[in-house]
Amino acid sequence: MSLSSPDSPYFIRGVNLGGWLVMERYITPYSFAVTDCHQRGNHCWYPGQIDAPSNTTRGYKLCDVKKCNAVLSENVFNKTDYPMDEWHMGVAFEKHPKAGEEWLNFHFDNFVKKEDILALKKAGITHLRVPLPHWIVGDVRGDEPYIVADRWKYFLRLCEWVREIGGMEIWPNLHTAPGSQNGFDNSGIEKLGKTCSGWWMKPENVQRTLDVLLELSVAIKQADVSDVVTGFGLLNEPFGDCDQFVYRQFVLNGITIMRRMLGNDFAIYISDLFQAHLFNDGEWGLDVAQFHNTFLDSHYYNVFTPEQRKMSPEEHIEQVCTPGFGNRLWDCCFYEEPKDHYLPSRGMQRIVAEWSAAFDAMPGEVLKPIMKSINEYGVAILMDRQLSQDRMDFLKQFIQAQIVMYEAKTAGVGHGWFYWNFKMEGGAFAEWDMCKWHCAVSPFCVRLCHQTCFG
Repeated sequence: MSLSSPDSPYFIRGVNLGGWLVMERYITPYSFAVTDCHQRGNHCWYPGQIDAPSNTTRGYKLCDVKKCNAVLSENVFNKTDYPMDEWHMGVAFEKHPKAGEEWLNFHFDNFVKKEDILALKKAGITHLRVPLPHWIVGDVRGDEPYIVADRWKYFLRLCEWVREIGGMEIWPNLHTAPGSQNGFDNSGIEKLGKTCSGWWMKPENVQRTLDVLLELSVAIKQADVSDVVTGFGLLNEPFGDCDQFVYRQFVLNGITIMRRMLGNDFAIYISDLFQAHLFNDGEWGLDVAQFHNTFLDSHYYNVFTPEQRKMSPEEHIEQVCTPGFGNRLWDCCFYEEPKDHYLPSRGMQRIVAEWSAAFDAMPGEVLKPIMKSINEYGVAILMDRQLSQDRMDFLKQFIQAQIVMYEAKTAGVGHGWFYWNFKMEGGAFAEWDMCKWHCAVSPFCVRLCHQTCFG
């Protein structure tokens, strides 16, 4: 389905299947609590582990921390810890490759289930954004420890489910890049500094990323899933210090590669380097032929700065509903100079592919005691955390206020959003868990949520 017309009433109302094919520790903490039992292939699971097989499965057993020793190593922050990203997950199983593949395949098989997709469809979700690692089709080189396992097989299983269920589309994205495009754990490897330099300053890494895009576009075509895989994100969250010339050339090359294989109507979305205004220079993204069905992707979170975390719930709602914040979709893309902002582009449009209800706690800080408690007691604290009714009421309003702004039909360039994330392990990160907010994003609630900002 083409979304290229800014006059279209159609909006993406999507969700991220984050933490699945690119694993993230705060989404599934237990998966990263690797022990020497797991290394030996003597797999065990923890109470409440979300990606564990059924407890009636043959061989299922709970981990005994008195018999299974935690696999700990020094991380980039000079702390002794469990693996904190996919790179170090691979290191933990480097001498036990078969056991590593088995452990990860349990996660891929059980974290996303058909009933999840059915529930999302019922909630009114139209699109699924699926983060993919650059090694999903086997691009592992040199001393890289990444575990490929059966990720692609499980991605194709998702495609089969979506085709069978109907009425939904899959927009995967390349979530990681060789050398790391941002230094975040979700790039495959956490780094001490947050920077794009490991990617853009090494031409071989940029070219390798383009090669992966070609490999993935060929794989999508050969698997004959382009009826459900209708869009693709070229690279997730390159950090703001990326060289603009290098990045823009990468984008143009990536669009050419994927459209050549998957057709001119195949949707493409690109990251805004956390600086959407940089793309509103009166030239970028305006060519209708080149940027047809192409979207600038922004990620708007309200939790990652100390100033935001200090704000009251009322201040958060006010900020979202204030043009200076909520109308950041107006940062791009317009024919006229940035100061005019009144002739929307007929080329590139806008989406917000990540946002959440989190507002007052950093995931990494909450995660520290969780991993410590698993190591010491075999059970993660905060897994049974419950939200008060007052907090639930605020979070619903907070979500709906953001929906109003991210659809931004009056701006002429906003075509919708993807919530992060579809579900989380336990209640520690409930604010990130759309399964708890499905009513807030259902079609019925979306029709009503304009009242949050406009009465």
